Amino acid sequence: MKLLETLIVGGGISGLSAAWQLNRIGQDVTLWEAEPRLGGKIVTNSDQGYTTEQSASMVLNFRPEVSRFLKESGLNNQKLLRTPTSMRYVISQGSLQNIPMKMGGMLISPLWSLPGKLRLMLEPFILKGAAEHESVADFIRRRLGNEMLDKALGAYISGTLASDPELADSRSVLPHLTALERRYGSLTAGVFARKILNRKKASVTEGFSFQGGMSTLISELSKPLSDKIHTGHTIQDISRHGKYWLVSAQTRQGDQSCLVKNLVLCTPAELSARLLKQHNPELSSLLDGIEYASVSVVHLGYHKQQVRHPLEGTGFLTPWHEKLKLNGSMWMHSLFPGRAPKDHVLLSNYLGGARRPEIANWTNQMRIDTACFELKNLIGTKGEPDWARVDAHQRALPLYHGKYHLRQKMIANQLNTMPGLHLNANYLGGVSIRDRIVSAQKLALTLNEHTSSIRSSTLHTAPLRCRA
Repeated sequence: MKLLETLIVGGGISGLSAAWQLNRIGQDVTLWEAEPRLGGKIVTNSDQGYTTEQSASMVLNFRPEVSRFLKESGLNNQKLLRTPTSMRYVISQGSLQNIPMKMGGMLISPLWSLPGKLRLMLEPFILKGAAEHESVADFIRRRLGNEMLDKALGAYISGTLASDPELADSRSVLPHLTALERRYGSLTAGVFARKILNRKKASVTEGFSFQGGMSTLISELSKPLSDKIHTGHTIQDISRHGKYWLVSAQTRQGDQSCLVKNLVLCTPAELSARLLKQHNPELSSLLDGIEYASVSVVHLGYHKQQVRHPLEGTGFLTPWHEKLKLNGSMWMHSLFPGRAPKDHVLLSNYLGGARRPEIANWTNQMRIDTACFELKNLIGTKGEPDWARVDAHQRALPLYHGKYHLRQKMIANQLNTMPGLHLNANYLGGVSIRDRIVSAQKLALTLNEHTSSIRSSTLHTAPLRCRA
C-alpha cells in the first residue's frame, strides 16, 4: 500500500492553493478531486460575446501574502486590474445613491442624516466593547451607529457574504475591524495607527481578475501539479491506522486505498463531518452544524440604448429595509474590458442568501423575471435583455452565524487531538479567494515545519503501489 506524505482532498481554491504552496516549497503532495474538473465553483463562461463568472468575479486584495503569491506563481503577468472608479452605489428610498468610501465624503453625503453624521464623528470616543460574542449588527451599531448599519455595512454583509448581520459573528466576519477595536480602543485610532506603523510593508488595496477570467487562476495553479492531481477520486472513508490515516476512494480504475501521513480535508463541512463521525463525534457535530446559504447569480446583457442609467461605477448593494429581492448588482462591463459585446452592458445580479432562502426554490425564469423587473425600476432598463444566464448554487457560502468564533476555537481544539489531520476550507478563516490563499499559505508553513523536524525515513524507501 502506498504511503503518501500529504494528501489533499478537494480541488477547489482551498485545496488547489494549498497543494501549490506545498509543492513550491518542495513537499511531496497529492490531490484528490471527485469531479472531472478543478476549481469548485470558480468557473468562467463565455457565450455570445459575454464573459461571466459562476461565483467569485474578482479578488479584492490588501494582504501582502497574496501579492507575494501572485508574483511567485507568475499570475502577476495575467492580472487584470478593475477599471478605476470611485462610483459605488447603494439603494436608498428606491433609487441609486453614490456611497462615499472616505470619512470626508461621508460627512457631506446626503445619504446620512445630520444625527447619523454626528454619530460617525463620535466613534473615537466610544468605549471598547466587553462582550466576547457580538453580532455584526450589534458591533456596527455600537461603534458607528444605526445608519451605518442600515444604509451601508449591513448591505455589504447580506449582499456580498450572503449573511444576516443580526446573526453573523463580528469577530469571524469582520476580523480586521474587531481587532482594531481590541488593540487600539477604536476603529479611527486603529486605522490611523496602522497607517503609521505599516507604511512600509502595507499592501495597496486593489481589485483584479485575470486575462481569461477567474478560471485562469485555477488553470495556472494546476499546471505545476499535473502529475500530482487525480480527478474522479471520490473519498469514501478514512480511518486511523497506527500513526497514519488510511484513506479510501472510489476512482475510475476501481477502489483505491493509501496510507497518509498528513491528511488535509478541503471539502464542504457536511462531507468532512460525515467522514469524521466515527472518529470524533464532537468535531463531526461542530462541522455538521455549519449553515450554508443559497445564492443565484443572474447575468443579463443589454444594449446600451436599453439602459437609462450611465452605469459608471462598480454596481450597487441593497439594504435590507429597501425590501427588494436583489441583494446587489455588479456592472461587469464597467469593471473589466471585454466582458460584453461592443455597445452592450453586462449586469451580474445576486439573489438569495440568508435573508432570502425561499429563492433557492425558484425556477431560473422566476429569477430572471425578478431581476429584470427590479432593474427596470432602479436603472431604467427597457425591453427584454439581449442575453441571460443563471448560475444557481444551493450551498454557495458557509454562514458565520452565532458564536462562530467559539465554534472555530472548538474545531481547532478537537483537531489538536487528531495528529496528521487538517481542515482547510472556506468555513474556516474567511470565504474570499484572498482569505483562501492566505489560509493555504499558513497551512503549508505549518506542514513544512512539522515534516522538516520529524521526516519519516519510510518516505525515502522505494515507492509502494496503491491497493486497487
